[in-house]
Amino acid sequence: MCRLTLKCLSLNFLLLISLFSSRFGTCDARYSVYWKGNRRSIAEGGSSGTINVLDHGAKGDGTSDDTKAFEDAWQVACKVAASTLLVPSGSTFLVGPVSFLGKECKEKIVFQLEGKIIAPTSASAWGSGLLQWIEFKALQGITIKGKGIIDGRGSVWWNDMMGTKMPRTKPTALRFYGSNGVTVSGITIQNSPQTHLKFDNCISIQVSDFTTSSPGDSPNTDGIHLQNSQDAVIYRSTLACGDDCISIQTGCSNINIHDVDCGPGHGISIGGLGKDNTKACVSNITVRDVTMHETTNGVRIKSWQVNSVICITE
Repeated sequence: MCRLTLKCLSLNFLLLISLFSSRFGTCDARYSVYWKGNRRSIAEGGSSGTINVLDHGAKGDGTSDDTKAFEDAWQVACKVAASTLLVPSGSTFLVGPVSFLGKECKEKIVFQLEGKIIAPTSASAWGSGLLQWIEFKALQGITIKGKGIIDGRGSVWWNDMMGTKMPRTKPTALRFYGSNGVTVSGITIQNSPQTHLKFDNCISIQVSDFTTSSPGDSPNTDGIHLQNSQDAVIYRSTLACGDDCISIQTGCSNINIHDVDCGPGHGISIGGLGKDNTKACVSNITVRDVTMHETTNGVRIKSWQVNSVICITE
């Protein structure tokens, strides 16, 4: 038995603290990481996690501007390697022009799109005109996947060809720039004001189970556009649009396209190449097992009739 001494009381007090800590867990306030046994719940700054835009102020009612909520959620996801930014199903999010920048981001971020994102239709949201609506830039291992929809609500642009209500410059719906290891899977982009999906200066691209949906008479609404990009595979996708289902521009190499349904649209195009007397090169482009219907062309190569240097190799 322990005698009632100051030393004995101190020992008992320490034992109580130890039991209390093991029962209720401990907290590392530096990283907002809460521990309980072998389980770890990461509030911010850990190694994995799911970040829901609804938890960052998004309303998802289709009328409130949720742009800042998406930006705030991205800032959190950006700090966590292999994190998932979730756009949940059952909600419609109005999002204005936004760039998700990867300069200080961790790798392998997943943008899980299960709900619907819609573009603003007021001219004031676009200023004097922008080249893209949603942009992912300078990322390593970025994935966009899910069963959700990106709706550019392009009819307000298509019906205003003279630019009296909307800016003359029409935005691409979704653009990737300067990124390595890009995956797009399962999502639908519909009614883009211009090109639906664009890759510029990207390496290692995979597009699968992807859908574009715009009327056959919608102007300049390419399905997928690639330029200065290498090592891409596009397969098991359905592309309906008002221009090229897939457009391959200068600087592209090792592009593999197969099991794609194209139409309506203008078919699959390489070019136009050589605009403004420039040198334009593409190489190792493979197209196979493609179905085309309601298209103005099949597979074609387009070039400008000027003093350009054009090189196309297998």
